Amino acid sequence: MIIRLPIDIKSLYINIKNDNESGHTATVATPLKQYGGVNEQLVKILDIPENINPVSKEGIMSQILSKSRAEAKINNVFVFDKISVNGISLENIPSYCIYIREETAEGYIHCGRQKVHYPITFKYSDEEVEINNKAVMTAIAEQLSDYAFIVEAFEYDTESKVLNFDVIVVGAKDIPYSKVFINRRGVGGKFTSNFSEESESYNAEIIALREKFGYANVGPDNFASIMQDNRTIAENIAEEYLRHSGGTEIRKLREEYPYALYDIEYKVNGVKRYMIVRFTATNSKYFNMSFNKIKFCNDFNGQVYVCLITNINGKARTNIYTIDDMNRMNKRLNSICYEDTEE
Repeated sequence: MIIRLPIDIKSLYINIKNDNESGHTATVATPLKQYGGVNEQLVKILDIPENINPVSKEGIMSQILSKSRAEAKINNVFVFDKISVNGISLENIPSYCIYIREETAEGYIHCGRQKVHYPITFKYSDEEVEINNKAVMTAIAEQLSDYAFIVEAFEYDTESKVLNFDVIVVGAKDIPYSKVFINRRGVGGKFTSNFSEESESYNAEIIALREKFGYANVGPDNFASIMQDNRTIAENIAEEYLRHSGGTEIRKLREEYPYALYDIEYKVNGVKRYMIVRFTATNSKYFNMSFNKIKFCNDFNGQVYVCLITNINGKARTNIYTIDDMNRMNKRLNSICYEDTEE
């Protein structure tokens, strides 16, 4: 059985650069009990064995409380020595620690509040256990080719005893904080008006679109709107393709993070895979791809697929490509960034 423990979306992330004036750091904790309410999903953590001997547990609690600035107690300490990320196991790494801390100061407004903590820098070792949360997070980042990512949930397998980090890749390393969180959209949200990737396809698409909808009905003023509609059609076709191909837990990430490097994530046999959706109103098998997306395809070779929908407004056809397929295609450079580094 899998026990899924969703955590606050801004509480645990790596490789996201803070572009705010101050603050905006990962909180590394999620409320479990406060103001008389209980986080019904997160409370399932109490069904997980602590996996720590009494002596080591006492040492961990003493270390945590020695640095506490408020009266508190540690209710539970959970140690995990088997770790995976998005279903892929990590080897030769130390253990990871999560604990529950409760405020105990009488008269304090938050007295009785409990939080689940998973500090990035927590480290503890004795003769029986070696815990290093930072080393685990570093190993996860390395597995994800050092891209920016957010941990959405911990997943504990009661049979294998593996703690899986369920993460989403949200961009290249050092993507600005404001680009990830301020622009985050709810499921079903529309395209952000600042995202204009489709504008690069105007020259190639305009004739086919006018032939389909009428020459007087498509132009620069409504091209972006039509492309948005076509993208929705393309993503729905891609989603249906994945369902028929055995994909599970299909999620349209672009609806939530418009600047994500991929459009859809899904699972095959418990391992996450990624799909980039491209589309054209023509019958030509062409698509544009930014350098960052190309790099993502290379870094996650075997996990990323490009789904190209041709003749999107007619009898649509689905074409699937890997990075190896793309490397064999003819290529044209649309733009190059020039930088003068001379003093």
